[in-house]
Amino acid sequence: MGRSWPPPVRGERRFARRSVRSGTRRVLAAAAVVLLAVAGCSSDLPPRAAPGGTPASSPSAVGSTSAVATRPTPTAPPTTPSASGPAPAGGASALPRGDRTLLPKWRVVAYYGGPNGPALGVLGSGPPDAVWPRLAKEAARWASRGHPVLPAYELIAVVASAGPGPDGKYRYRIDSADIQRYLDSARRHKALLVLDIQPGRADFVTEAKRLERWLVFPDVALAIDPEWRMGPHDVPGRRIGSVGAAEVNAVSGWLDGLTAKHKLPQKLLLVHQFTNGMVRGKPSVTPRKNLAMVFNMDGFGSQADKLVKYRMLAADKRFGLGFKLFYKQDIDLFTPPELLAVHPAPAVLEFQ
Repeated sequence: MGRSWPPPVRGERRFARRSVRSGTRRVLAAAAVVLLAVAGCSSDLPPRAAPGGTPASSPSAVGSTSAVATRPTPTAPPTTPSASGPAPAGGASALPRGDRTLLPKWRVVAYYGGPNGPALGVLGSGPPDAVWPRLAKEAARWASRGHPVLPAYELIAVVASAGPGPDGKYRYRIDSADIQRYLDSARRHKALLVLDIQPGRADFVTEAKRLERWLVFPDVALAIDPEWRMGPHDVPGRRIGSVGAAEVNAVSGWLDGLTAKHKLPQKLLLVHQFTNGMVRGKPSVTPRKNLAMVFNMDGFGSQADKLVKYRMLAADKRFGLGFKLFYKQDIDLFTPPELLAVHPAPAVLEFQ
């Protein structure tokens, strides 16, 4: 282990709703910047010229929690698929619990977070095998007739950063050893691993392609989070980011081609969204033959507030729908009967 780096901070995404009286958006809640202590880094991290950056403050809207860190960027992992270990027990042509098609049959139930502690989400509250029993119990609650559950780890593989890092991209990539650790655990439990990207000033296509060594497997999926897609002069946590339809199409087109090339089962592509502006030109986003593309409503708040945003996403019937639930921030947390009665019911449920 090398030197200790300044602690990253967590920016609380906030969730904005439309005012009933004026039709304009208003702030539902304010969020605090929370320190996340991370000490040490692996030997594959490049040296850092100067310590840290300033903690990022949150945009003024209510929503999910993510990482804004000050940590340098590890070198890229090799792109040889064999480095990721053996294929899952179900065989290279199947999803972890069988089938080649994910939606509409399966309901994915995921725990979200980073590998270094619970501040980024419930997934980091312990080692993956230690968290598994809690996830398995939660997932079982959401099975319904005709919709068995597929548990998943959603691991933040690229983390938005409050400091520029050596390349000025305001993000760092977690160690490949951490990804392997979660993949090994997912395979032991016949679960899905979803790799989440918060790109900072980088772009989703570049970061997705650097994860190719993992995405060539049938039990690894991809999530992109436009809130943390910054412009060339923006800093994560100081404003809500966004992505254009062209970049989403570039990512989905590349992933669709990778899935076809390796004869993989339908692969999940999860797009986080809680405001209209987070995905610019969304009508131009293209569905893909080999992908289960799901737009995930990940804001927190009351049931009524969350359903407003969910119905906003549901207006585009070309894609699947996801719904994030927050154990701590949500007001009156949905129960399975309450949320599964909503039409259309979410295909992906995520917990933070």
